[in-house]
Amino acid sequence: MAFPKEDFDYYERTVSIMYRKYFRKRITIALVAAGIIALYTGIVREHFLLNGLLVGILVAIGVYYGLQARRFPEVYQQLLGENQPEAQIRSVVEDEYSYHIYEGEKAVARINKAGVRNLPSQNKQYTLMVGFDKRFFAQEPLKMTYYDMLDLTYEEKFRLSRGGYSSMPRFLRRFTWRNLKASAGNAVGFLLSNLFFLFILYRLIRYVIAMLRMLF
Repeated sequence: MAFPKEDFDYYERTVSIMYRKYFRKRITIALVAAGIIALYTGIVREHFLLNGLLVGILVAIGVYYGLQARRFPEVYQQLLGENQPEAQIRSVVEDEYSYHIYEGEKAVARINKAGVRNLPSQNKQYTLMVGFDKRFFAQEPLKMTYYDMLDLTYEEKFRLSRGGYSSMPRFLRRFTWRNLKASAGNAVGFLLSNLFFLFILYRLIRYVIAMLRMLF
């Protein structure tokens, strides 16, 4: 099956744009947050040590994501290598907010539905799914996998919700423990990542409100 090389050559620009957009969004968020904290600290002149640490962490995150964005050629070739000499055909199970990727009976990835692309392959039987890991802190978020769309199955609760049998309102399903835990990767990662971001969010809201009060 030589078609993966043709597919990867054809879709390289498309995937490159997705990859850089993914990191650009995170870099922008980190730097804007750092800018707001630095501006507030400069105006109010308080919490220099804590806010300086937060700014340093956020800038470091932005720099890290910037370096990761430059690794696209290396990452792309690695993913191509995994599909040579033969394409790795996997099975996919869809739920409310993600795609579970299976290799036989083993779950190997969970791709976030947001921004996912299904690209037609040169081999008409298969589709190349391109998306990003559901976890916040995945070591390598880009995921590319071949699957047969006719073999796509639905997770049981999602299948029932599609048929109108779910007892939970749609807007609340994103905040179920299962979905939140999957986003963090594991319990420790869930607690650490969410505590950190909630702390950052709390301070950002507080600082923005304080600066708006100064203006008005």
